[in-house]
Amino acid sequence: MEATAPLAGERVLDIGCGPGFVTEELARAVGPGGSVLAMDNSESSIAMARQRCEEFSNTQFQLAQATELPYPNESFDLAISTQVYEYIPEIGVALAELHRVLRPGGRAAIIDTDWHSIAWHSANPERMTRVLKAWDEHLAHPVLPRILIPLLRAARFSVIECKTISYLDTKYSPEGYSYNMTKTIQRFVRDRNGITKEEAEEWAQELRKLAQEGAYFFNLNRYLFLAEKS
Repeated sequence: MEATAPLAGERVLDIGCGPGFVTEELARAVGPGGSVLAMDNSESSIAMARQRCEEFSNTQFQLAQATELPYPNESFDLAISTQVYEYIPEIGVALAELHRVLRPGGRAAIIDTDWHSIAWHSANPERMTRVLKAWDEHLAHPVLPRILIPLLRAARFSVIECKTISYLDTKYSPEGYSYNMTKTIQRFVRDRNGITKEEAEEWAQELRKLAQEGAYFFNLNRYLFLAEKS
């Protein structure tokens, strides 16, 4: 929101809106004279986002794919995408669609994670490496931020800014990002890359043990790209 500075009256697209947290903030920022169109490929996410934003008459929701946006050319002043493009194999197609629906001079804000930037302490680094290698399989592009600038330029965007968003946890608590991600990763990596259910549990138990010993450390970088349609 800070990077894009949405203005009252603007028409905004939220690509991959999830449960609608950003959609709600955008609707508030553009006001009744503006509009926010939010799309996602998950019906349950659309339902949650619609419920979250039910007080805003300037929001619309649609089930769609980022590679085939169901909107006319040059429809939006601003588009936002958070943790979406790293999941899309046809990234060039998705960025071309993003370019198509923005007006000339329109802005795009994209946030994605470089999962190979992770620093996660373990007394068993070999096992940690195998767990994270298996976790890579949940993405089409585990290190998308490293190549996103040339991809945006190839899609005829001018890249205005790139910023790091760093997650740092030195405690293992329910309020922390890594605490909740541990559960998701543990479920996903079972029976992948030679990791058994028991080994995945041992991995998670070690993280809890490190926290009890005051030796827990997790750091991961996401990146925000602000671009403009040339």
